[in-house]
Amino acid sequence: MSLAFGKRMEDLHIRVNNRVTKRLKQLIRRTAKGVIDATPYETGRLKNNWYSSMNGFPRSTNKSGDVSGKASLGRVDKALAKFDLKKNQTFYMANNLPYARVVEFGLYPNPPKKGKGKTANGFSKKAPAGMARINIRKAVAEIRAGVKK
Repeated sequence: MSLAFGKRMEDLHIRVNNRVTKRLKQLIRRTAKGVIDATPYETGRLKNNWYSSMNGFPRSTNKSGDVSGKASLGRVDKALAKFDLKKNQTFYMANNLPYARVVEFGLYPNPPKKGKGKTANGFSKKAPAGMARINIRKAVAEIRAGVKK
């Protein structure tokens, strides 16, 4: 009887782990997509410079634009394909363009250099609350709401 119980507990552990892994991947992808979608663009270069990794902080950049964000989201999916909860991994996502920080934290000149522009009070009009911070807060709220259930 104890062997059967042990086997059932092991099966339960595997099912729970698989379910948690799937839900966590979905949350990470939704959050990453939110960050990418919230990234303001003209040429799409900033939006196309979101890089993801499971192996450490990504340091890549590129010079091409992609206003759709599909290339960045593809990099998210590629990193998440390697995700394994049992390995205690960390998902990393970064945009290493120098002006990503300016857009995220509203560090544009205030008032704008030319008097009028695409900023207000130092923030991009298209991303006044940043790109990453606002989506991370949404993910944290979703996790907290799920834990309370």
